[in-house]
Amino acid sequence: MRTYLVRHARTRLSASYRVNGDPSVPVALDDVGIKQCAQLSERALWLKAVNVCVTSRFARAAQTADLLLGDTKTVRKIDHRLDEIRYGDFEGCEWRTYGAWLGEHGPAAVPPGADESWLMAADRLLAGLGSCLAYPSPRLVVGHGILVSLVQALLDGVESLACDALPEAPYVSPIVLPDDVLAEVVDRGRKLTRQPGHQ
Repeated sequence: MRTYLVRHARTRLSASYRVNGDPSVPVALDDVGIKQCAQLSERALWLKAVNVCVTSRFARAAQTADLLLGDTKTVRKIDHRLDEIRYGDFEGCEWRTYGAWLGEHGPAAVPPGADESWLMAADRLLAGLGSCLAYPSPRLVVGHGILVSLVQALLDGVESLACDALPEAPYVSPIVLPDDVLAEVVDRGRKLTRQPGHQ
């Protein structure tokens, strides 16, 4: 029983480290991203056995799933909790601009024009990932870099979910999560988002 978690493939915005947290803004994969999907699809035989694929509402996640799964009969689900962070006034800016604001105001602060903090988004993302355990295995979850970075950091044993402590997530590079590991990662991560030291 396992879940394969991947970040969507490359887009023109992600290649330039610009953020997009609005699913109504269409951001497609670029040529490099399309090639990344083709390369994984060719070598990852496990894709043929995936029972359920869960994505965010964003076009780049859905397109990545389409290219990876091809004409398989995989059941498709969309979960808004897997959506990218809502960046508010930082929409379209370089990631480092948002990161600098976070560094100054802290992960519990809500950016101007947004409705969630970094920690609120981290908790939402982990909740969405955890809910995938309800689907039959094996599962494919196509999300965004922040979720993949959170999970990798938790697997590495981090004690803080501050954004500057997270590794950069590679494109379409699967993290294989046995069910017990996924459940533990989600539980520990959600507890970390509520620690007093993060507020």
